[in-house]
Amino acid sequence: MTLIALSEKFLFSIAAILFTVGFLFNYFQIKSKGTYSHTLTYLFLLFGFVLQSIALYLRALVIHACPLGNTFEILQFILWSLILLFLLIRPVIRINALGLFIIFIASLVSAISLLIPSLDNPYVYTLEANNPFIELHASLAIFSYAIYMLLAIVSSMLLIQQWGLKKQRFQGLFSHLPAVQKLDSIANVLVWIASLTLFIGILFGSFYWNEHPETVPLFKLLLTTLILILYCVVGVLKYFNKITPQKQAIAYIFLFILAILSLGTVQAENPQEPNQAEILESPMIK
Repeated sequence: MTLIALSEKFLFSIAAILFTVGFLFNYFQIKSKGTYSHTLTYLFLLFGFVLQSIALYLRALVIHACPLGNTFEILQFILWSLILLFLLIRPVIRINALGLFIIFIASLVSAISLLIPSLDNPYVYTLEANNPFIELHASLAIFSYAIYMLLAIVSSMLLIQQWGLKKQRFQGLFSHLPAVQKLDSIANVLVWIASLTLFIGILFGSFYWNEHPETVPLFKLLLTTLILILYCVVGVLKYFNKITPQKQAIAYIFLFILAILSLGTVQAENPQEPNQAEILESPMIK
């Protein structure tokens, strides 16, 4: 393992620790005082984000491309994009308790990706992946998954708030959650932003696939397109009031879980055979 590989793993680990400490601090604050610090949550996420950014940059230096070659890198990039979204929208659009949910997801995803070594398996990297259309496709697709993750978080908040209202829970976490109507409106917007981003990503990827269809498994294209269609179907059904906000929220959570699970399937379908001299190794190979 190279010095750079050790450095980026260390930075990923410190970022995970920051996220976990931030979440635990908020958890005990809510449990004991019924409130938590929005500013500290923002700072924990900000410093963790900076460390993540440096770690991803170090890995990108090694492979000379956007680090999206295995499940570990994809999860870290989705998480990085999610936190970036939060840091950008938080000063403009105030969504109560969103930071608390995001720092919980950040600590959970970071821990899972770091504690399962097989997620960061060495992979064969070909110069084909350095094509600008492929890199743009991959970046947009992963960013859309980050928006879908944000959508799943908002949907979870909606379900928790609905449950709290039904059980007449108005203390602790429930007192910080936005109104169900506001969460529903946000979800209705996020699904189309994410779907448009994913559609554009697929479009850019198709420019390369049309000329080199043998480089991308058909299964990968069909699976990604299916996920996009399913999100759009739920969005259309909600637009025409054919489903309730609760059913919509459950559908979005289920679809995001399906999308994340599909990442492993797509990775398994990717060709892993060397292409003579046009190969670069993952930073974890050595």
